[in-house]
Amino acid sequence: MAAGWAQLRAFKHPNIFVRIVVLFLVLILPLYLLVFVINHTSGSILRKEIAGSMASRIGSYSALIDSEINHIERLKTDFLSDEDLQKLSTVSVTLSDYERLTAINRLKKKLLTFKESARLIEDIQVYIPNVEKTIRVSSYSEPMSESEMKMIRDSNTLRSPRIIPWGGQLILALFDPPFSGARSNFYMKIVLSRDAMLQTLQQVTAKEDGKFYMTDLDRTWMLSNSEFAADDVQASLENLLKETAGISDSGFGSWKLEGQPFFGAYQSSKYLNTMLLVAVPENRIFGMLDRYNALLWLLSAATVVIVIVFSYRMYKIIHRPLQVMVRALRKVEDGDLNIALSHGKHDEFQYLFGQFNVMVSRLRALIREAYEERIHSQQAQLKQLQSQINPHFLYNTIFVLHRMASSYGLPDVTRFTDFLGKYFLFLTRTGADAVTLAEELNHAVIYTEIQKIRFADRIEVEWPEFPVRHKELRVPRMIIQPILENAYKYGLERKTRGGSLRISWEEDEDSVRIVIEDNGDHLDDETLGRLNRSLLNSEMGQEITGLLNVHRRLQLIFGDEAGLKFARSRLGGLKVVIGISDRGGIKHASLVDRR
Repeated sequence: MAAGWAQLRAFKHPNIFVRIVVLFLVLILPLYLLVFVINHTSGSILRKEIAGSMASRIGSYSALIDSEINHIERLKTDFLSDEDLQKLSTVSVTLSDYERLTAINRLKKKLLTFKESARLIEDIQVYIPNVEKTIRVSSYSEPMSESEMKMIRDSNTLRSPRIIPWGGQLILALFDPPFSGARSNFYMKIVLSRDAMLQTLQQVTAKEDGKFYMTDLDRTWMLSNSEFAADDVQASLENLLKETAGISDSGFGSWKLEGQPFFGAYQSSKYLNTMLLVAVPENRIFGMLDRYNALLWLLSAATVVIVIVFSYRMYKIIHRPLQVMVRALRKVEDGDLNIALSHGKHDEFQYLFGQFNVMVSRLRALIREAYEERIHSQQAQLKQLQSQINPHFLYNTIFVLHRMASSYGLPDVTRFTDFLGKYFLFLTRTGADAVTLAEELNHAVIYTEIQKIRFADRIEVEWPEFPVRHKELRVPRMIIQPILENAYKYGLERKTRGGSLRISWEEDEDSVRIVIEDNGDHLDDETLGRLNRSLLNSEMGQEITGLLNVHRRLQLIFGDEAGLKFARSRLGGLKVVIGISDRGGIKHASLVDRR
């Protein structure tokens, strides 16, 4: 009976040798099925590898085109605030002929710089109705037609940039929207270079010598390296767009293009509303698969012989020592560390058995060391707790100083200790991660009052009334004091007299902006530029680490629209704007008040 149970357990849980024999039988009997599976799997893997390679390159070059257009869009947006463009488009009638001509020439140079900064730009045209001329990089031309201006206005109703076909060209357009029904101040048309775009896309298919097709999702234009008529290709692309609409932005498959089957991949760009398709004739990819079928039969026969020989050798060389190792590991698992293994042959198992013995010895030592380390850790934690400062002792000490100063008739010291107590109470309040805006502003006022005592009449501080609408808005702690501290340390500390620190704010229904300005003398353009760059690329210096910390915390809680902005103050020093949004904020963030 016992022998029967042992055989049943061996059948349910076979050892490695039995599994190898069973695997050999499973492989050798359905050999014809194996050939089919391998062939099919090879084709699938080849398709996926090629599709993955194509998709990777398509994604890279599609992102490259998006990046180039995004770069042009940023330059185009920055161009809106150009001083010469604004003068010519708004107050050109007040300029003299010389001033107008000088402004136009400067604008032409800026257009040339604009064009040379983006390799996809072929030409830039700016039509200014007040001047009644279209200014180009190297010349003037007649005013734009009404249809062309309408096209520019229509294209600017979209939130994201769109490449518009116009007169055989691909353009990006911009216009200055009018106010109160007046006409637009200017119209800008950026002509994209087809050759540059084709040259960029040609690199996608350089490896396979295939075809690429780039079109907008509205099917109004297409770029391709195909020499055939685009009618059948356009029809195939339309079918593909219909099939993938709302399902996937990328994928691969087989399509019939130019009268023959192609295999390729596609990638859609939501930013430009375009799709890029790369395809290669299928006979160039899968023609080699048939040659491998005969080799698969030969490989199967060789596998039979190899499996039989190595199964027997594996049983003697590997399976037996593994059984010894498994039994020893089970003893260790049960807590028996008084075990040692030996192996008579000079092979890898001799090394494994030796290392197993070393491991058991180290486990015994580690258990002893862990016990000792735990005792030492508990002693260290006890010493740390004993060395901590009790905040109540600090408050009581300041309160005693306050009472002593009051009793001895020292009003300045009394006032200073009162501010100091409130200041440290706010800093050491561990239960609150967030406070109301009124509490944060009140703490900032206390900080400036302490600084007034330090600097006496050297620095004047202007505080308006607190914002009523957002006084209960929850904000992170310590977002205003670091800005004030920066103003004192780097802008006002060296002033012997005449220092000015002005705090103001602007608020609307869903946001509030706190403005802090000083009249420091040491702010140059390089420092101001470095401050602004630090908000974009995490450039941190010793003097801006605290400011950047405030900026990041505000954006983490209130979104990308919140944070700090730096500019030159009308007082002559630094101007810092703290932007806080009431949409979302602390109530939707992980920062909570646990009082």
